[in-house]
Amino acid sequence: MGAGIAAVAATGGYEVELVEPQVDARERAAQYFEREEARCGVEGLAARIRWNAEIPSGSEATVAIEAVPERFEMKRQVFAALARALAPDALIATNTSSLSVDELADSVSNPQRVIGLHFFNPPPRMRLVEVVRGAQSSPDAVERGLAIVHALGKTPVVTADTPGFIVNRVARPFYLQSLRALCRGLATVEELDALARGAGFRMGPFELMDLIGLDVNLATTQSLYERTGSPRFAPVALQEEMIARGELGRKSGVGFYRYDEGVPSRFEPGVAPTSDSALAEENVAVVGLGDLAAELGEAVGARYAHVQRVENDDMLPDLSAQTTILIDTGDGVADRSGVLERLDAAFGPETLLIADAYATDVSACARRLRHPERLLGFGILDSLHAQRIVEIVDLESTSDETLELAQEFFAVLGKASILVEDAPALFLGRTVGSIVNEAMIAVHDGVASPEDIDTAMRFGANYPLGPIAWGRAIRGARIGRILRRLADDEGSVFAPHRSLWLLDVEEVEEEAASAGTAHEA
Repeated sequence: MGAGIAAVAATGGYEVELVEPQVDARERAAQYFEREEARCGVEGLAARIRWNAEIPSGSEATVAIEAVPERFEMKRQVFAALARALAPDALIATNTSSLSVDELADSVSNPQRVIGLHFFNPPPRMRLVEVVRGAQSSPDAVERGLAIVHALGKTPVVTADTPGFIVNRVARPFYLQSLRALCRGLATVEELDALARGAGFRMGPFELMDLIGLDVNLATTQSLYERTGSPRFAPVALQEEMIARGELGRKSGVGFYRYDEGVPSRFEPGVAPTSDSALAEENVAVVGLGDLAAELGEAVGARYAHVQRVENDDMLPDLSAQTTILIDTGDGVADRSGVLERLDAAFGPETLLIADAYATDVSACARRLRHPERLLGFGILDSLHAQRIVEIVDLESTSDETLELAQEFFAVLGKASILVEDAPALFLGRTVGSIVNEAMIAVHDGVASPEDIDTAMRFGANYPLGPIAWGRAIRGARIGRILRRLADDEGSVFAPHRSLWLLDVEEVEEEAASAGTAHEA
């Protein structure tokens, strides 16, 4: 990490003094600089870097960035030495990802000059830098930090000095909710990773944990849990057990996947071939109000000859008696059990009922139907176009014929599907919903602005959308419904934060400051 930051600074035109006491580390870094010089095409990159075996007694540097291992006492000693070596107005920054900037600042004179500059690995390739504003950091120090990041060609975001800053905190549900879903048996590792990629994540949570290292990933979780005390960040026993067995991911040869013969190929569910001519004669009805219902209606209308759109439940009696596939999205928030019971009573057993399993408890609903074998739950979070793979709920009561017909139906719409066990929020609902929820808690707590949180998660974690923007697309009310169902089943710690309603108003930032007062009132 230190060599990477030095390379970025030298590429940006800075003269760099690099302190590295270990000879072998200096040799590896020198080779790294040569490779970066060739990769970037920047002549003289290595020549801009001067080596020191220890922090000198005096330096003309105007900014120092500490990137030693995440041990507080070691960092404190480095900070004290830097404070002695530098001019009183020199900027001192830490690259820490888990320690308190304020606590480190207490070890130097003029603590107002201390900020965090948290680069992401590898620094030359990752665009994001978190500029950490400690309670003692002066506005001038923060502005200087922002200017430095811009000069290096990176994208800065400003974050308060809170555990995990932005990225490590907001990303935590991606790992923890995925681990909990695996422990509940919702689907296999391969299937859950495929679902995450199908929703737009560059890597699934399990292949990403293997890449990072399960031990490194767990250490970040433990740090957040210890510093916040919040059960939201409680480690999952499965990960701890795997680490105890030495299953650390790629670096140990085994983690959630095996790497004996290299990185395994990804599981990608295909779109099952269908006979369009046969399915085109099906009579399809799309019931619901909202963007998802409209997208489904448009997609179905382009592929089926006989299609009805019903946007109002009062119009249910107008549905054709010839309907063979009925997909109900409702408004994406309200439980649709009552409507499904009406439809079950109105149509014969040959009519397939496909219901939004995020909003409705389809298992409970099935127990009240005359023909539970023809009820099937599906999961599409917000956009049919954005989600390549549909979650299909594998209820015990659902017949194999129903499952096959539903998979064929979504295949006609160009969507692959994966069967998951029924559990509130399914997989993508619990995972994406919890990420959005954590982002809104961070806004409410003053960690960062909505814009900086979205920027941080797109550039620092490669999310397809920033979580605030994603939450707006899904809608706060829908996420609230999903997370209430999750909390009812797994505990109040997973309940939706009261600020989620702000996603359904025009400006999150303007409303955020008064969110607590408004809701308490």
